[in-house]
Amino acid sequence: MNMLIRFFIMMALLKSQLKQQEQSRSIDQEQLFAPIERQYRILPHDMGFRNHLPNYRYLSFIELNITSWLTQLSHHKGISGLMWIISMQEVVYLKEVKLLDKLQVKSKLEGWDEKYGYFQHYFFVKNTLMAIGMTKFILIDKSGKQSPEVLDMQDTHISPVIETWNQHQTAIKSQ
Repeated sequence: MNMLIRFFIMMALLKSQLKQQEQSRSIDQEQLFAPIERQYRILPHDMGFRNHLPNYRYLSFIELNITSWLTQLSHHKGISGLMWIISMQEVVYLKEVKLLDKLQVKSKLEGWDEKYGYFQHYFFVKNTLMAIGMTKFILIDKSGKQSPEVLDMQDTHISPVIETWNQHQTAIKSQ
């Protein structure tokens, strides 16, 4: 329930902010790669039974950040109804996040290929890295799957991190 409330608050603030900005219909590289940074206070209803932030909450914070990024770009492009679906996701947990910690989540577009987009996520508490995540996603609308080109992501932009991660995922699938 908490994430749903956070989602609606984030969307209301984002829509208000976007109404104030001037629209041009093309997206430049700086806009694509601009990190989405949000802060969350870890409250009792965020906690798991082992007295730390459970895995699924990290994924919820990732969803909020990517949705914010996509909403901003879609609005800028004048596209409505564009959504995203996770294809693969992985999080490496380095340290426990505790009750009342102020968690800063920084998500950044890592790149794309002809079908997927890739995000890297960093979770900090007091400038200490707590976890790192990767998300592979596909864009969709009412007519079906859309290529990243719909957001002016031309050709491919694959980093060594994406290459290595995709090789690892391919190896897992081939077992």
